[in-house]
Amino acid sequence: MLWACVEDGFHVGSRVGDFLGYVDRQSDGSYLAFDARAVSIGRFDSLHDATSAVSAAGSVAGSVRVPQSGPVERRGGVVL
Repeated sequence: MLWACVEDGFHVGSRVGDFLGYVDRQSDGSYLAFDARAVSIGRFDSLHDATSAVSAAGSVAGSVRVPQSGPVERRGGVVL
């Protein structure tokens, strides 16, 4: 599980290239957690609790595959 802080208070979670969800810090200091389909998981008092909830939800519900950027290899007209 990899968490990236892409903006102050906004964290995105992934596992082996699969997007699992995100956590957004609110003005009151709480954290809103969302799954890979932007469905709310809940409000948490700590970043750790919010990221743990997203990780657990990703293990149960699955994830969304994020295409890799960069060169595309073609073999026989098929994109790999």
